[in-house]
Amino acid sequence: MLKTNDGGPNEGGDIFDRSFKQIIGSLSDGALISFINSLFGAGHPIESPVVRLNTEQIGKNLEKQQPDEVLSIEGKIYIIEEQTAPDKNMAIRVFEYGYAQALKDKTIKDGMVTLPFPRMIVIYLEAGSITPDILKIRMEFPDGTEHDFTVKTLKLLDYGVEELAGKGFAPLLPFYIIKLRKEAKRAKTEEERRRVEEAFKELGMKLAKTIEESAPEWLLDEADITTLLERLSGMVEYVGRGYRTTEVKKMINTSLMGYGKVLLLEGEKKGRKKGKKEGEKKGKLEILNLLKAGCSTEVLKERLEAELVSAASKPRTISN
Repeated sequence: MLKTNDGGPNEGGDIFDRSFKQIIGSLSDGALISFINSLFGAGHPIESPVVRLNTEQIGKNLEKQQPDEVLSIEGKIYIIEEQTAPDKNMAIRVFEYGYAQALKDKTIKDGMVTLPFPRMIVIYLEAGSITPDILKIRMEFPDGTEHDFTVKTLKLLDYGVEELAGKGFAPLLPFYIIKLRKEAKRAKTEEERRRVEEAFKELGMKLAKTIEESAPEWLLDEADITTLLERLSGMVEYVGRGYRTTEVKKMINTSLMGYGKVLLLEGEKKGRKKGKKEGEKKGKLEILNLLKAGCSTEVLKERLEAELVSAASKPRTISN
């Protein structure tokens, strides 16, 4: 899916692609709507239902096409495509994605077929001098008219860390570590490598802190933060392979442990609540069965008192 300018596979592209899909695919609805509103200048209420659509499409030659994310919010369709580096065929690809989706959503009224194209954006993690601000295809029709098909792009490294967070692009922060990739490859001397390691430490910690600080404004819950920090740790490990990045990964993992504990406690609470409900349901059913069997209230009272005494005598386990 990810290609370089010459059409060859893009190094590490699959890793970034999988991480992007994991982040966007697992975002809570509130955080996802907030992100979509920021990307497209939309105004969907945060409580709007989100439908994550099947991304698999069939192309004109019966080959599978698969945009990264296809979403429906309040009847509007959005396609988000992540690209690691410039691709000369990108405009054609997104046009095909949009056309395939429009065919799925077509309407026919009074013999007129309407193809509602989705709203689309391409997010470039690494942009070069040839990366366009807008992808454009000019269509020439037999009657001599021309119409432009356009899709806007977002170039990640055109922004600073705080600016990304301020604009509502917090889910993209884990990928910002890619800024150090070229510098890490170029470094040869011990001094250059030391500077790169320091840069990983500084940027990694800054990104982790910004993710946590931007969470309330952009409705990131504990699970969202956990996912973003996990992906950031993975990006540091991948982009910084061959360098000593243990300290920054340890710091990120320390934050992760805190959120993991929060999620564990929440899960434990939900589990206890569910267990309590199931126990109450079971108890009520047992009482009902005893009454149906003709058990007197005195016998029933004795039975319940005996069970309460038995339960109170059992040792209790206290979790930290």
